[in-house]
Amino acid sequence: MALTYSNFTTFADVARWYESTKPLRGVDNTGKDIRPIGDRKRKFERIVKIDDNCYALSDGYHYGDEHFGCYHRGEKYTPTLKDMAFYAPIVWRKHKDGTETVTLRNGTGPGTHTGRYQFLYRHSPRDLWFRNRNGKHFIEVRGSGQSYFLAKGDTVPKPVWELAHRQIAAIKQRGGTIPRWHGWERAKNDNASLTFKRTDNGWELVDGGRAVPVPPKKRIDTTIKAKLKPHIDAFREWALAIGPMLPLRDYKYEQQLRAEMSEWAKETGYIIRGRWSLYSMFDDKLSRKTITDPEHPLRMQLCYLALTQGELMRECTDEDDVKRVKAAFNRWVNKQLGLVKEVKG
Repeated sequence: MALTYSNFTTFADVARWYESTKPLRGVDNTGKDIRPIGDRKRKFERIVKIDDNCYALSDGYHYGDEHFGCYHRGEKYTPTLKDMAFYAPIVWRKHKDGTETVTLRNGTGPGTHTGRYQFLYRHSPRDLWFRNRNGKHFIEVRGSGQSYFLAKGDTVPKPVWELAHRQIAAIKQRGGTIPRWHGWERAKNDNASLTFKRTDNGWELVDGGRAVPVPPKKRIDTTIKAKLKPHIDAFREWALAIGPMLPLRDYKYEQQLRAEMSEWAKETGYIIRGRWSLYSMFDDKLSRKTITDPEHPLRMQLCYLALTQGELMRECTDEDDVKRVKAAFNRWVNKQLGLVKEVKG
């Protein structure tokens, strides 16, 4: 399947391409009017006609795509063309006054949306360039010296938003910790898209956009860490002593540790987080309990994390190496025990 590029300049270019592209045939495509934007084997990358004055270039697997939809967490949700026009990465419009606009949208949610980035890079209109700068994304207008931040979206369809909040309420009711992948959803327009108007001189931003986020300042809770320090030091020395004897490179050993932790949670009734990794299973509270109790049943599980994520098993050949290991373990401890706090100002 070849990665193709388009370089549409006007709304008419898009409309002509749509009309000249034959819909896919075959039993799987009957009644779907799927018109690929390029390679017909990549049929999820397609042009969708919203109406005579609006076309969407879709990369598939996003909210709003009825044929190549994304995971809705089990909630029933039937996308509409209006949804497609909201969530698609590129939407061309022709207005009553004769002007033409194009709206560009990033992925939805805090995760990485590699496919969306590639699509925007390959199919943004001529003279609008998608740029990735240190993990932040921008649309650059050629010849103007202007770049506009293209934020990730956080608007989800109302049924998905309602389901997410029901799940959050249930977690809170049973005393659990809200997982990191929850809580970002909103039902109102996130204003994350960028809309540009085509002019005689190129492109002009007319709507949308957010400010570039400023990373929050973080501080270590030194008061709590001082109380925990004797336990942290003792735990580190114990982990260093037994580390060489453990099969850290054996994935089955990590699976065994997870299974034991799941059994412990079942027996004690403790609500643990996601079970796909040891890191996801520990919360701040449980980590602190484990590191302060030499007899805790999950001592070995936390040790495994310290040895693999805290880099305690890195080979040291000089004093600089020792300093790097200590620094890595210190960063791990601060994060694992929830000692890193965001501060205002």
